Amino acid sequence: MILYHPAKDTNHCIYRLLSILFFNNGSISIEKIRLLDFYASFPHLLKTISPWPQDIKHLKKLISTIPEPYEKISNAKRVFFELSEVQGVAIATLFGKGLLDTNLYSEGELHLNKEAIPSELLSLICKKQFVDENVQKVLIEGLLKTVWEGDKGLKYRSGLLEYKYD
Repeated sequence: MILYHPAKDTNHCIYRLLSILFFNNGSISIEKIRLLDFYASFPHLLKTISPWPQDIKHLKKLISTIPEPYEKISNAKRVFFELSEVQGVAIATLFGKGLLDTNLYSEGELHLNKEAIPSELLSLICKKQFVDENVQKVLIEGLLKTVWEGDKGLKYRSGLLEYKYD
């Protein structure tokens, strides 16, 4: 039996990362884009962010509309860790294609060279949503802009990343 999940597909990961980077103005930390990609792959786990950030409280009602999937994830931290391999290959591919700025990588940041995106791919990214409309709104308008570090940041609230040494 062959099982497919877009989270383990490098090409799908490239598309998700490109979409997140495209809708972000400026650079984004590698940790943050990894977390956003994880939630794009498993949007039902947005419901596990606790407590929900107050600055994006108005978006919480959107996550209640996300249906529960067929698959059950018993250990989200483990899945997040396993996904890092696929994300690493996707990021390396984007660097290899010249779509990411190499200067910021040493600082742990990714910045999309929008001018380097082929026009066909650019039109795909602009026209289509990489996830459900509500999930995309939560990711791009909410989680991307909310507090990231510290005991009130998204790293802590997600429960997936270490936050104590920020």
